[in-house]
Amino acid sequence: MKQEALMQFTDTYLTSVGLIIFFLFFMGVLYWTSRKENIALYKKIETMPLIEGGSHE
Repeated sequence: MKQEALMQFTDTYLTSVGLIIFFLFFMGVLYWTSRKENIALYKKIETMPLIEGGSHE
């Protein structure tokens, strides 16, 4: 059944476009999370579970 469904899918360029879009999105997320401006924010967030009383500021 899987082979029959794949035989009907003749638009192979769509898979290439999907792969490129996914790869660019993944690289964008990696870049966005590893920017130097975010280091201070991540240092603050990593200590949040240790703060007593539930105050996050």
